[in-house]
Amino acid sequence: MEITLQTASRQAEYRHAIILCCDARYLPFAALTISTIVATNPDREFDICIASEQALDTPPALTNHGVRMCQIDVGDAFAGFPTSERFSMAAYLRIVLPEAFVADYDRILYVDCDVFAVGGALGELFKLDLHGKPVGAVADNVKWKRPKKATSDQEKLGLNGPYFNSGVLLMDCKTYIGEQIRQACIDVTTRYDHEKIYFDQTVLNLALEGKWASLHPGWNWQWPVVRPLFEFFVDVQLVHFITTTKPWSDIKGDLPIRYRALARRFFAKYYPELALNIAPAATALRKGKIIAGLFKHMTRVPAFVYRFNLHGGDIRKVIADPTD
Repeated sequence: MEITLQTASRQAEYRHAIILCCDARYLPFAALTISTIVATNPDREFDICIASEQALDTPPALTNHGVRMCQIDVGDAFAGFPTSERFSMAAYLRIVLPEAFVADYDRILYVDCDVFAVGGALGELFKLDLHGKPVGAVADNVKWKRPKKATSDQEKLGLNGPYFNSGVLLMDCKTYIGEQIRQACIDVTTRYDHEKIYFDQTVLNLALEGKWASLHPGWNWQWPVVRPLFEFFVDVQLVHFITTTKPWSDIKGDLPIRYRALARRFFAKYYPELALNIAPAATALRKGKIIAGLFKHMTRVPAFVYRFNLHGGDIRKVIADPTD
C-alpha cells in the first residue's frame, strides 16, 4: 500500500517540519501545542503541519501562523492494528510520516498533541547527528527511574532493554524509508498478541530495536507529577504530559500553575467549553502536598542524575547506541 499526501493547504516552505497527527476530536489540543511552538520559536525555519486521515479545517487559533493542514491517504495500512477509546488510528499516522512527506522534507519532528514547547531552540534539533539511525528519541520515563527494569509491555512480551517514548520522534525520512520501518511495524502487529501491545509505542520500539539514537531528555521532558523541580537543571525544550492528567483536564491542580494557566487562557479564547475542567491558578497551596512532593524528589535524585549525566547536560549530544 502506497502512502500519499492527498491534500495540503499550502506548499512546503522549508526542508524540515514539525508535524502533529490528530483527528477532529483532538484538533483543539493540537492547536494548543502549535500555539506554544510559534510563541517560543518566532524565527523558526521549519514548517508546522497537522496531518490527518480526514480533511480538517485550519483552527481559528492558527489562521495567522502558516500551518499546513495535510490529509494523508493510508488506505488499509493499519488494518489489524489495536485501538482503544483513548488511542484511535490517528496514533499510528506517525509511522507513515516519512513516506507521506519525503518529497517535501528531509527530516520530520513528530510531536504528540499533549506536548508544550517551552524553549526556543527547536530548530537545532533538526541539525543533530543521528549516526545513521532512522529515528532519534528520548528514553521513556519508566527507564529514567529504573533503567534495567522492563516496562509493562516489555514484561508481557518477555523482553527488556532500551525503550523510548514515542511522543517526540526525530525522523530522517530517507533513512527511515530505506530501513522499511513501516513494514517492520506491520510485522510486529502480526507476530504479537494485541493484548501485549501498548499501541504505537510498543510497535515502534519493537520495529526500531537497535535502530534508534538516544536524545537528551530536554527534548521530551516527560512531566510526571513528582518531579517538577528537576526542570531547573535542564535546558528543557519540549514538555510532554504523559499521564492522563493534562493541562486541560487537571481538576485537582497537580500540574504547575504556568501550564494550567497557559491552557486556560488559550481555551477560554478559542474553545471555552474546554476551559471548564482546568483548576484555577488561585488554587490554595497545601503544606502536606508540598512536603510530600519534596520527599519524592529526594528519592528520585539518583535516577535523575544518572539519566542527566548520560548526555553530560548537553541537549545536542546524541547517543548512537543506547544501552538502557
